[in-house]
Amino acid sequence: MKKILIIFLFVVILAIFASFYNASPRAIVSRLLSQGELRDGQLRYRISLLGFLPIGEAVLNKDSHEQYKGQSVYHLSATAFTPHILSRFFRSHAVLDSYIDPQSFNPILFRQKLVSPGKERPEKEVVYDQKSGVMVIGDVKRQILPNTQDPLSLMFNIRHMDFNNIGTLEMNINTNQKNYLLQGKVKKRIISVGKKSYTVIIIDAEIKRRDKNPYHKSNVTIVLLRDKGNIPLSIRVFASGAIINAELIKIE
Repeated sequence: MKKILIIFLFVVILAIFASFYNASPRAIVSRLLSQGELRDGQLRYRISLLGFLPIGEAVLNKDSHEQYKGQSVYHLSATAFTPHILSRFFRSHAVLDSYIDPQSFNPILFRQKLVSPGKERPEKEVVYDQKSGVMVIGDVKRQILPNTQDPLSLMFNIRHMDFNNIGTLEMNINTNQKNYLLQGKVKKRIISVGKKSYTVIIIDAEIKRRDKNPYHKSNVTIVLLRDKGNIPLSIRVFASGAIINAELIKIE
């Protein structure tokens, strides 16, 4: 029994180390290059628990120009769903939409639809009035801070930043009740894949409530490929004792 336990732990440790290597910027870029040219487009991610247990996939669609109530906006959208291997036991998916002002890059409207067992409120719509500093969810109004973002608009803003002159990052987030702050440091790294060098941006940040509640914190690491327009290569979130990884596996 003891030998079986040791072998099991050894296999788990090897799997964890292998997962961290496979999620490294160099490994991700190498796999993407094997599929074709690096470019902007529809981004597909593998989502895993602890880096090696697949729990889902996500697709970040390319933004589009649309009209919303007579106003020109950017429409951002993303979907997430359980992988095929787990769909026989558990099925869930999420659809996110964000409509943002093309000048300020601030959200005007955020929609979220969740289809998952046990979810009582699968749909949510948030309307932002950035000038008045309020957002509306149903019949409820809540105060927000300047330039408050939703998850999609936050990533859109990050992808359009010039990190040549940015060493720290602070962004306000709210899609529910409380105001949150994303705060972190920005680092640059040069990686070599084949005979070519690429610049990656690494954002190590903490997401916490503005009211300084110590029980609502998480750490996030975002890795971007700067050379091709800040393409998110991976996102790692540590919250409530668990590590969730999102790793770019395909550009369509």
